[in-house]
Amino acid sequence: MPEAAFTLRRLAWNNLQRRPFRSASLAGMVALFAFTLFAGTILNENLGRGLASLAERLGADLLVVPHGYDKEAQAALLRGEPSTFYMKAELLDKVRRLPGVLQASPQFFLASLDAACCTSKVQIIGYDPASDFLVRPWTRENRGALESGQIVVGSRIITEVGGEVTLFGTAFTIAGKMEATGMGFDTSVFMTLDDVYGLVRKAGLAEGDPDEANRFISSIAIKTGPDHSPKDIGNELMRRHAIDYDLDLVLTKNLVSDIAARLKSVSSLTWTLAAVFWTLALLVMAIVFSSTVNERKRELSIFRILGASRSWLGRMILLEACFIGIGGALIGLLAAALLMFPFSTLIFQAIGLPHLQLSWGMILAYALAVLLLAGAAGPLASIYSALSITRFDIHPTLREGE
Repeated sequence: MPEAAFTLRRLAWNNLQRRPFRSASLAGMVALFAFTLFAGTILNENLGRGLASLAERLGADLLVVPHGYDKEAQAALLRGEPSTFYMKAELLDKVRRLPGVLQASPQFFLASLDAACCTSKVQIIGYDPASDFLVRPWTRENRGALESGQIVVGSRIITEVGGEVTLFGTAFTIAGKMEATGMGFDTSVFMTLDDVYGLVRKAGLAEGDPDEANRFISSIAIKTGPDHSPKDIGNELMRRHAIDYDLDLVLTKNLVSDIAARLKSVSSLTWTLAAVFWTLALLVMAIVFSSTVNERKRELSIFRILGASRSWLGRMILLEACFIGIGGALIGLLAAALLMFPFSTLIFQAIGLPHLQLSWGMILAYALAVLLLAGAAGPLASIYSALSITRFDIHPTLREGE
């Protein structure tokens, strides 16, 4: 069997294998930096896209909900967490008569909590197609009003238009699928108010006579006129009707601002950790390579006697550092991918912020950028050590070992 050709690349690789613990430790530091930078970048970009989507297309300026259910309403809208709550529907006409209210549309939130009754655990949102301005802009199909027995499903519900979904023992035809919103809409099911009232009657969730379920709604989405402040309208609404109907308000502008502040905190933490790991990796590798070159002076002197030039030895050190940098970067990227992609849903649910997935093209572009940046850590840290080889004399070095 012929021996492998002696090359600078093979020599550098063999040198790393002779010191497996040192090589693995240095590669691990680079991997930690690459993991933090790539995972943090993907996380921040997905959250940023979700926030931009929310700010652009959440058409309501105000949400009116029962007192104490403002957090549940936000969770249903932002994360699709199933909730059921309601207030008197007669409030809707009073809201529409308030000065400055341009549009007002009701919704009914119903959670399919019992696995025995439903195909899956989802948030059901009943809406009024005639007055709606929240759901229809997100629908992929440019369709008119839903008919009885039809539903629109969120983008992350795995089913096709024309199929069926069973909710509380009732089969519904999927008439449309929403565009990705980055919100709880992506895991919700939408139907007409009449159909959701039918489910409420069937499940016995309404107070009093089940046949009077249509006396209740869960929230009212309000769009204000351009010359009126949502905050002022909200204050007037609360002054007139808060006591009689026991209400809470959600200002969507404040909602977006709160999310932006939380996103800024996540981004700051990510970049800080990445900077710390980058600096730490450079310092530790620079120290280790400098120490290693001092330890290997006799070995390097023998190479010089055998005819190797100082620049050849410098390239060997740089090549060892390249192997460590690129290897560590690939390990970090792989670890980040194995964590972020299979468990992305759980991660974003834990964070509790709207998000939209990046395209694979963008993900690959970020991965390449992180590979180049993290891979460069090794060569940058070894430059001083590589240059120092050109400044030591081989004869005193060899005599030191006599």
